Amino acid sequence: MMRIAITGGIGSGKSHVCQLLEARGIKVYDCDEAAKRLMRTDLQLQADLQRLVGEGVYINKVLQKPVLARFLLASEANKQAVNGVVHPAVARDFMQSGCQWLESAVLFESGFDRRVPFDVYVGVTAPTEVRLNRVMQRDNLSHERAMAWIDSQMPQQDMAQRCHYVIENDGHHDLNKQINGLFNYLNIKAKMETILSIAGKPGLYRLVSRGKMNLIVETIDEAHRRIPAFSSDRVTSLGDIAMYTDAEDIALWEVLAKVGEKEEQKPCSLNYKKCTSQELRAYFAEVLPNFDQDRVHDSDIKKLLQWYNILVNNGYTDFKSVLAPTEGDNVDDSKDAE
Repeated sequence: MMRIAITGGIGSGKSHVCQLLEARGIKVYDCDEAAKRLMRTDLQLQADLQRLVGEGVYINKVLQKPVLARFLLASEANKQAVNGVVHPAVARDFMQSGCQWLESAVLFESGFDRRVPFDVYVGVTAPTEVRLNRVMQRDNLSHERAMAWIDSQMPQQDMAQRCHYVIENDGHHDLNKQINGLFNYLNIKAKMETILSIAGKPGLYRLVSRGKMNLIVETIDEAHRRIPAFSSDRVTSLGDIAMYTDAEDIALWEVLAKVGEKEEQKPCSLNYKKCTSQELRAYFAEVLPNFDQDRVHDSDIKKLLQWYNILVNNGYTDFKSVLAPTEGDNVDDSKDAE
């Protein structure tokens, strides 16, 4: 499932764009509303805030907003400490919500983009004067106060540079036309998604782009580190991999889907690194009863379970849509351009 994060500074009209998306039937997860809800209802979060702020932050399980506000305003360290408690709870709630789309005003500066494996970042921008007028009218603020709010956030240009797609909400450009363009971009990106394994390198990689001499790939982990992969590297698309059975070979995505069914889309319950060969093969027999006992080795099963954990831990659970081969999946296509 592709995850899309929408961000934008104060007065950019980000919320209006989200309303247009919701009018098209798209549910957008609101981080601000979720944080308020979780602080009211999540007992673990309440306990964490009490340990951090003090018992008085809740009275009879009711959040004492003035107490929390005083703590937040006391220092930047206090603010970061509260974010360090609240943001993980919001990230967990989003991952469990089933939503693909998320709205966050401070996506990058809060580090929330490192807590959730998003596929696409969408930025909403507007000229400074437009943003100023919107904030002044909406919040009844002076010009100076509104400008101070804008200046306190990440510069709009820096935010836009980190996004894959930018919507200009200046009151002149057609928003619905830009949203249609966003959907076209997402459709193209979904068709281009290719997950790779590189021999001699740990983990899995997502294909970002193809060049004449190399591929640009991105690690599927919290770092999202981009590196080049050259023709001398043994690069394999997971969509091209199959597993031996006593009948016809079965595509890797189908085997991963069976593991997902067994584990309810959670990480593997078997400690495949330390279990015995008998335990490993007994587990895999539950997943794929007719796997070829002679040609499928323990190392093959361990590699598959390792890949399963990487994918699930990074939000990839619809294995068919991500790994089933489609036109353009062949990583060797780049050689034709030389």
